[in-house]
Amino acid sequence: MSGPGTRFSLSDGWNLSGLTLSGLWLRYLALGGTASPARVAAYAHGLLRPDSYQHNMIAQALNEHFTDRGENHPVGYQDIPPLT
Repeated sequence: MSGPGTRFSLSDGWNLSGLTLSGLWLRYLALGGTASPARVAAYAHGLLRPDSYQHNMIAQALNEHFTDRGENHPVGYQDIPPLT
C-alpha cells in the first residue's frame, strides 16, 4: 500500500480504506469522538478544516482500520513528529 515514510491525507486515507461513512464514524465515535457523521465526512473530504485534535481522531480511526487489515498506519497525524 505505502512505503514506510508515506503519509496520506484524511481524504486519501478514507478513499483507500474502503470504509463507509458509517464505518468511519463508528470507529471515530469508539475513540471518543463527538462530531456528527456529517462533520466527520466534511473533515475527511477536506471540505472543513479540522483542528489537530479532530484530525488526529479521524486519522487514528482510519489507521486502526488499516492495522486491523494487517497494514501500516498510512494516514498522517498533525503536530506529532513522525517516528524515525
